[in-house]
Amino acid sequence: MIKKFKALGFGVLFSATIFAVSIQSPSTALAQEKLPEAVVAIVDINHILQVSEPSKKAEENVKALLKARVDDLNKRGDALHADKEALDKQRAILSPDAYQQKLSELNVQRQNLQREFQVVNGKMNEVLVGIRLRFREIIVRMAADVSKEKGVNLGLDRAKTVFFNPGMDITEEVLAKFNAEDPKVEITVNEGAAAETTQPTKQN
Repeated sequence: MIKKFKALGFGVLFSATIFAVSIQSPSTALAQEKLPEAVVAIVDINHILQVSEPSKKAEENVKALLKARVDDLNKRGDALHADKEALDKQRAILSPDAYQQKLSELNVQRQNLQREFQVVNGKMNEVLVGIRLRFREIIVRMAADVSKEKGVNLGLDRAKTVFFNPGMDITEEVLAKFNAEDPKVEITVNEGAAAETTQPTKQN
């Protein structure tokens, strides 16, 4: 009985030893395949899009392309205002029906003019959105270049980050690089439909 008990005890001990080895092996493998430590940098892309010189120049160029159209709409608006004042002065000598008829015609013209203003503003906004999307791609590339110089291996957009150490922020360095390279985009406004194309122009 004693011999059998000892043999059984040895068998249990041996099994336990094998199990211990089997659960330690995966952790050893994981330790050998350890991922590199994350070195993080933060970039405020929206800030760069708002304050950078290339963004400001692009917005001015879009407005310049549409200036003639806007000036024409403003002149037509001034003319409608003058017509309304002239109609009000004639109200005393016009029949109520004639006055209402002329007033209705002026209101229709005013509504049409307002719609044209909305179309022009829509075109401007669409073109600017396209430009910002293109600039965003360029900013991300430049941020990667700046990060590489600093040994950073993970970049985050400030707009999607809850909190961070200010020392991780490389926005000003990326902004300086963006201004220095001064990237351009070709701007085309389609006068027929509210559409636009934005394409990069090569830098020398």
